Amino acid sequence: MKRIVVIDDHPIVLKMLANVLNTEYELVGECGDGEEGLRLVHALQPDLVILDLELPRLDGLSVIRGIRTKQAGTRVLVLSAKPEQVMANHTRIAGANGYVSKSRGVEELCGVVKAVLLGYDCFPAGSCGGGRDVALNGLSPREVEVLQYLARGMSNKGVAARLGLSDKTVSTYKTRVLDKLGVSSLAALIEFATLNKLID
Repeated sequence: MKRIVVIDDHPIVLKMLANVLNTEYELVGECGDGEEGLRLVHALQPDLVILDLELPRLDGLSVIRGIRTKQAGTRVLVLSAKPEQVMANHTRIAGANGYVSKSRGVEELCGVVKAVLLGYDCFPAGSCGGGRDVALNGLSPREVEVLQYLARGMSNKGVAARLGLSDKTVSTYKTRVLDKLGVSSLAALIEFATLNKLID
């Protein structure tokens, strides 16, 4: 089971994350300030750290840099109330592997957690200076095709017929696309495709 440490100074967020994550992951530590959080991460060596940017004693960006100096293999996901388009690129440069706004739903957060733990970097589309190219990084041409057809409302069976694939293969492509983009629902996929002008 993957091990996670959460660093956030809002007790309600810590409780929410504990409730959401404990079903699939082992929450090995949580704390409310950056300095203690960094010590906790170094001591526990978790697979993933989820942290806020605004923390007492040591800010989130400094915590990320501190993790990266000693633990290159630990994945880092930022969960913040700060605007995605403003802060996501700063966290990526500091060494984070993903960024999710606290305004996003639990389902989307869980999708991003899964994707980051699988080794994908998940940042909001257009937030890292490369727009569509950055957002689509890692998708194969076939995965982009499947994404476009699904976002237009076509069923798995319809996509399979159009591309000459089996239903099972299309389902596999769909799962990969959802994981790589850090979303977990068809509605989020359609929103992503629309924002990135992949569909009319």
